[in-house]
Formats: sequence, structure tokens, C-alpha cells
Amino acid sequence: MNKIKFALIGCGRIAQRHAEHINNQGVLVAVCDVVKEKADALATQYGAKVYYDIEALLAAEKDIDVVSICSPNGLHAQHSIKALKAGFHALCEKPMAINVHDCGEMIKAAEQSNKRLFAIKQIKQALVCYQTKQVQSPSGCSKAGNR
Repeated sequence: MNKIKFALIGCGRIAQRHAEHINNQGVLVAVCDVVKEKADALATQYGAKVYYDIEALLAAEKDIDVVSICSPNGLHAQHSIKALKAGFHALCEKPMAINVHDCGEMIKAAEQSNKRLFAIKQIKQALVCYQTKQVQSPSGCSKAGNR
């Protein structure tokens, strides 16, 4: 079975987690960041090709299956749309976009290109979630507010 081939756009902190999980299940083929040092470090760590411009990556890497968008929040929509229009599936880190209009444009781009747009929206079973549930009464009102 062939492994899924990924590219990463944005090589900051969250990209490290994406790269780690991609490496476990697929192949990280290329990385891209405008900060040369971040792109170089991630590319070296995972044996990936390095790019400093998203258009260059999307034009050159035709064998990639999924582009993982890990850029700053304000660029998620722009980068996802570029990846989708270039013919790739897009996996977008949260938030999907910073406004509803951009979310709609991302969905349109996915539909028009017949590609998948995946938006990460995990719900963690963190201690804070558990503790929040513990202070709520059966009516849904906080016990803390009833003191």
C-alpha cells in the first residue's frame, strides 16, 4: 500500500506536530515557510524538499496528495484555496479561517476542484474539560455561580 504524500505550508510550532504524525502514517515530501531557518530545519529533520514560496511548491510538487496548512491563522484561507486550486487535498489547522466569508470561499474552492478540505477541530479530553463538567449542576448552571 502506498503511503500518503504530504507537503507542509508553515513550519512553526504546530507544524512540528503535523510532521511527526505525517512521518508515522505517510511521507513528508516538502515543506515551505518564508522564514528560511524554520523551513530548512524541518526539511532537514524529515528529509523533505524545502521551499520558501508557496507558489513554487505547488507548481513543482505534482505527486503530493495532501497539503497541510500550518501557517499563521490569517493565512489559512488563502493557503488552503491555493492548494485546492492547484489540485491538492488540503488539511487546514484550526481555525479554518478568521471569518465566515473565507470559510465559504474555502469550501467553494474544494467543491470546484473536486478535492477534499479537512479542517482540524479536535476536542481534547483535557483536565480542564473534566473539571468544568464537575462544577455544573444537572440544570447546566454552574455551581460556582450559585454561591
